[in-house]
Amino acid sequence: MNIDALIETMLVLFIVIIVGYVANKKGILDKNSNAKLSDLVLKITSPALIISSVLNSEQTGDKKEIFNMLFAGVILYLTLIIISKLIIKVFRLNNENGAIYELMLVFVNATFMGYPILSAIYGENAIFSFSILHMPFNILIYSYGVYQFQKDRTKDANSSKDQNKNSIDWKILINPGIISAVIALIIFLFDLKFQAVIKEAFSLVGGATVPISMMLIGSSLALIPLKDVFSDSKIYILSAIKLIVMPFIIYFLANLIFKDETIVGFLTVSAALPTASMIVMFANQYNKNIKSASSGVFITTILSIITIPVIISLLLI
Repeated sequence: MNIDALIETMLVLFIVIIVGYVANKKGILDKNSNAKLSDLVLKITSPALIISSVLNSEQTGDKKEIFNMLFAGVILYLTLIIISKLIIKVFRLNNENGAIYELMLVFVNATFMGYPILSAIYGENAIFSFSILHMPFNILIYSYGVYQFQKDRTKDANSSKDQNKNSIDWKILINPGIISAVIALIIFLFDLKFQAVIKEAFSLVGGATVPISMMLIGSSLALIPLKDVFSDSKIYILSAIKLIVMPFIIYFLANLIFKDETIVGFLTVSAALPTASMIVMFANQYNKNIKSASSGVFITTILSIITIPVIISLLLI
C-alpha cells in the first residue's frame, strides 16, 4: 500500500468536492440537478463501474474467495448494527433522532468514497470484490433502515394510508446496484469473455462515477446552512466514534475471524468510511430531522479526508 498515493487521492477527492460546492453556489448545480446526478450515479455509472471492474480484471484466484468476501460483508454489517445499538444506549441517544444516529453509525458511503479509496490502495480490480462485500448494504438499507425510521412513527386514526404508503416495498431490493453485482459475480464465476469494445464502453461509463459523485457530495453540502451543520453537538461524538473507534474495533475483530489480510483490509477501510448520503434521503421521506442527518453526512465526509489516511497508516501499512 502506498500511503502517499492514498493521501494524494484524498486531496484530489476533496478538491472535486469543493468544485461541486462552488458549482452549487454559482447556480450551475441545484437541488433538482443533484437528484438527477444521484440517479445517474446510482442507476447507471456505479453499476457500470462494478461490471467494468470484473470485465477488465485478470482474476484467477479461487472462486471461494468471493463467497468469503460476501460472508465478511454480512459479518461487517451485523457487527456495525450491534455496536451502534450499544453506543446509542451508552450515550443515551435513543431520542427522536435515535434512528438517524444509529443508521449514521451503521451505513457507510461505500460507493462514492469507498471505490476511489480502494482503487488507490489495492488497484481497480479490487472494486468488484469490494462491491460483493457491500451487497448486504443494499438489502439492509431498504429493510432494517426503513424499519428504524418507521418504528417510532406516531400512530393515529388517520395514519393508515400513510403507513401503507410507507411500508417496506420489497421490489425496491431489485435495484441496479444488486443487479450489477450479481451480473459481475456471474461473469467472474463462469469466466465469461467479452469483446474489447464492450469492456471499453463499461470502463468509460463507470469511470464517470468518481468525479460525478464527488461533485454531487459538494453540491449537496452547499444546500445546508453552515449554522445548522455545526449546531448538533452529538454529531461530533458520533463522528469520532464512527471514524476512529469503530475502525479499530472492526480491525481487531476481523483479525480474530479472518486469516486473509485483504479481507481484513477491506473491512477496516469500510468501517473508516463516512456516513452514507442515503440517510438524508430517508430522513426526508419519513419526516425525521433532516438537519441532523445532513450534518452527520457533512461532518463525517469532511473529517474522513483526515482520518482515513491516519487509520490506514496505523492499521494496514
